[in-house]
Amino acid sequence: MIAHVRPPTLPLTGLRILIPRGGDLGAALHEKVLDRGGVPTIAPLLETAPPSDPARFAGAVARWNAGDYDWLVVTSATTATALAAAGAEPRGKVGAVGPVTAAAIQELGFRLHVMPGRDYSGRGLAESLLAALPDPEAPGAHPARVLLPVSELADDTVERALRAAGHQVDRVAAYTTAMTDEIAGLRARVGVGDFDVVLATSSSAARAIAERLTPLPRAVRVAAIGDPTAQALAGLGLSTDIVAASSTTDGLLDAVSVALIAGSRETYEHTRQGETR
Repeated sequence: MIAHVRPPTLPLTGLRILIPRGGDLGAALHEKVLDRGGVPTIAPLLETAPPSDPARFAGAVARWNAGDYDWLVVTSATTATALAAAGAEPRGKVGAVGPVTAAAIQELGFRLHVMPGRDYSGRGLAESLLAALPDPEAPGAHPARVLLPVSELADDTVERALRAAGHQVDRVAAYTTAMTDEIAGLRARVGVGDFDVVLATSSSAARAIAERLTPLPRAVRVAAIGDPTAQALAGLGLSTDIVAASSTTDGLLDAVSVALIAGSRETYEHTRQGETR
């Protein structure tokens, strides 16, 4: 048996990193940046809020508890929190977009059945689900009934792929994100170069960065947690300097290290070669 090689934590020594999210995500990133030797600043530009139609979400959770769905597909840790608050019961089969979301849903007692191996995005999740779900056109098979609770602002990558394959998808908003009040002096601090890197952790964060922090000085790098977030930034007229290959918070910080800390690329590439496939 070949042991899995865990890549070492790549450094962020001295980098001044702006984290435009609060809550559990902001706190986790703050600790990880500190552990890597960086200088983190949390400045929440977004907050989580109930969906515009909470009764519809509550009804979907009730139907899940009653066994009306075969699969629950979870695309964020925030969704897991919303499911817990709505009283979702651990049952059925569960797919999660990545390790952080998987951990959040498993903490609630759900058993995880599907998670992408590397591509922790809607595209990767859709591919993994389609590999696990039966072909609706096969003899004796039937379309899977999938509950997909998401942010009101989420894209439709997962549902489009599942519906195109013939499955039944009930997309329902579990929460939304909204802008916080303007943070006094933050735009000015960004403008004078008080930060080296701004972390964009979602498409919603990209919109908040565009509205609250621009114009960005050329010396301030923008790091996106994956291609969808980078595309959202581009659509807002912002260039992305760094894009994480793995759409996790650790992958995001690794990408920053590889781009900005001397020697990190060699360390990263060497350890990646040792990973078990």
